[in-house]
Amino acid sequence: MIQQSPAFTFNIFPHQEKLRLVVFNNDEEYVCRIESKKKLNQFLEENDARLFKGRLQLIKNQDDISIQVKGRILGELSIEAFRELLKN
Repeated sequence: MIQQSPAFTFNIFPHQEKLRLVVFNNDEEYVCRIESKKKLNQFLEENDARLFKGRLQLIKNQDDISIQVKGRILGELSIEAFRELLKN
């Protein structure tokens, strides 16, 4: 689990044959997105700067990924930390 701010945390969980990306607010689920591991890995490898539309979005910079929820950046994590979450 990656702590994004005092109230928000981010984690990735297996969900059937896909992955579930979850943002928690004070340990309660705030928003989630279900996506394939293949699409998440493509996002890391390609030049796309943004993944997803809607409430939860991932924005890739050179060395990190910003987590945006409802138009507000809640935190960032390194690309390497994101890769580690995908391995679990």
